[in-house]
Amino acid sequence: MSQLRRGSVLVRPWYSIPPIRWVVALVLGVAGVAAASADTLGRLPEMIAVPAGAFEMGGDRDGWAAPDERGDRLIELPAFAVSRTEVTVSQYGACVRAGACRAALAPAPGAAPGGALADDDPVTGVSWRDARAYAAWLSAETGRRYRLPSEAEWERIARAGTRTRFWWGDDPDPAFGNFGDDACCRGLAQGADAFAGVAPAGSFRPTPEGFHDLYGNVWEWVQDCYAGYDRAPRDGAASDPADCRVRVVRGGSYLFPAGFGRASARFRLTPGARRPDVGFRVALDPDA
Repeated sequence: MSQLRRGSVLVRPWYSIPPIRWVVALVLGVAGVAAASADTLGRLPEMIAVPAGAFEMGGDRDGWAAPDERGDRLIELPAFAVSRTEVTVSQYGACVRAGACRAALAPAPGAAPGGALADDDPVTGVSWRDARAYAAWLSAETGRRYRLPSEAEWERIARAGTRTRFWWGDDPDPAFGNFGDDACCRGLAQGADAFAGVAPAGSFRPTPEGFHDLYGNVWEWVQDCYAGYDRAPRDGAASDPADCRVRVVRGGSYLFPAGFGRASARFRLTPGARRPDVGFRVALDPDA
């Protein structure tokens, strides 16, 4: 298949179609799910296929980058898929009703602008362990291998073939993300961003590949243990030592200034943390 090169980033064009079996499984989201309940099938995350290829990861070219973002390196990724949006309240709720996930932690009164979350909002108040439990339950229900994305996979889809701070350029734009006040740490409705709190999943313009809300709205758990890039795998796999005490979240949130939501920006939390501005999305391997 043909490929396009943009600077040092190698990406495949949208018309480079993966094998038909892989496409059908992603679009329908029901391949191999005969044993899944109707409740699960009605709430499967919509997945987008990402073809194998290389991209440059890191923030060396970004003057806003923190020390833990530096150390650019070329990452060779195999094909994978990631959910179009963050996992929603409705999708996570199916796992709770099945008894496989604990209920999300409701925000304290006044802690989350906008009040209680709606079904189509990203689920928040879930820990890294809760996110993993949801992926494990979804895998058991469908016979496919759902998981959290690696940090490299997350940055690959956030960059969408670019090397700028955000996929649309270097300047924050409320048309593309739900960012907080520059003073930190409070929500801010401005311009095209009408939300001072959590926005419904898919509210903002997608990346060229179709992913929504990677910038702002809610932080997203990834699989990786927080560490320097000098210890990160070069194949895009997650850095995941057994004794990990701090995990990575990516993407920023409605409570944080836009600078926290840049493509290379990293943040860390303990795996048991449950915050009103932290959620997750899921990944899927093509041979699942």
